[in-house]
Amino acid sequence: MKYMLLILPAAVAISGCVGEKASVATQPQPRTAASPYVVEVTARDYRFAAPDSIPSGWITFRMSNAGRMPHFILFQRLPDAVSFEQYLDEVPPAFGVAYAVRDGKITYEQALEKLVADIPPWYWSEVKQMGGNGLASGGVTTETTLYLAPGRYTMECYIKTDEGIFHTDLGMIRELTVTAETANAPEPKADVQIALQNFEFVIDGSLKRGKQVIAATFEEHPQGALGNDIHLVRLDDNTDLDKVIDWMDWLAIDGLRTPAPARFLGGTHEMPVGHTAYFKLDLQPGSYAFIAESAAAKGMVHAFSIE
Repeated sequence: MKYMLLILPAAVAISGCVGEKASVATQPQPRTAASPYVVEVTARDYRFAAPDSIPSGWITFRMSNAGRMPHFILFQRLPDAVSFEQYLDEVPPAFGVAYAVRDGKITYEQALEKLVADIPPWYWSEVKQMGGNGLASGGVTTETTLYLAPGRYTMECYIKTDEGIFHTDLGMIRELTVTAETANAPEPKADVQIALQNFEFVIDGSLKRGKQVIAATFEEHPQGALGNDIHLVRLDDNTDLDKVIDWMDWLAIDGLRTPAPARFLGGTHEMPVGHTAYFKLDLQPGSYAFIAESAAAKGMVHAFSIE
C-alpha cells in the first residue's frame, strides 16, 4: 500500500497471476548489453500477471491495463526480517480500518491517527517505496523504468472498486523477488526533467507532441504525508480538475474509487529522496495535468496543453 524507450526492447514474457509461476518456456529473448530490460505486466480486475523474479538494475515495466478499472503498480521493498505473509497480515488491514471514515464512523483526522497507531513500526522505518507505474485507465499501456536493488518487494494496486473495496483486498497484491543477477541495462536518457518538491512540480524542458521520456526526481517529501508521486491525466471538455484532485485522496470517501473522474495515462509512484524514475509518454494535442496523489489539494498539480 502506499502510502522507454526508443530502442526496441526484448520483453520478458509472463504467464499466470498471483500465486502462479512464470512458464519455463517463456524466457527473455536475446538482448544486447545496451538495450533496456523490459518486463511485461498485465493488470486485470484484480490480478497482476507478471514474473515471480527479475534481475536487479534498471528495469522497464510495461504495464498493460486489460481491466475496466484504473490500475497502477506500487513497489515496496520489504525488510529482510519481514515475510510477505506478515506484511499481508499486518499492513493492508490497517489501511482498511483507517478507511472506515467512509462509513462516517470516525473523522478524517481520527482515521489518520488510527492509521499511524495501527501500522506496525517496521512499516514506517524499514519498508521503502520504490516507485512503480502510475495510474492507467482501462486499455492504457504505460512504461516506467526504475532502479531496483536485490531484495523482496510487494507489487500492489490499491485503487478501490465502486463499492469502496481496495483492490489489494481482492488479490491485486503479490510478491516480487529481485535477484543479485544484474539486468545490465542502461539508465534511460530523459527529454524532460521534473523535480518533485514540497508542494510543486519543477519542470526543466519542453513537453511536446509525440513520444518523450520524463525523468521524475524525488527531491522532497512533505512531512506528515505518505510521499510525493506523479500521474498524468488527460483533461477533456467535461473534466472537472477540482474533482480529480479530490479523487486523488485515497482516504476520502470517494477517493481512488471507481469510476475515475478522468482518463489517466501513467507516471510513477513515490521513491526515496534522491531517486529518479523514468516514464514514457506519447502526447497528442489536447489538455493534460500532472497531479500527485499525496498532498494534491495543496498545489501538486501542473496543467498544460499540447498544440
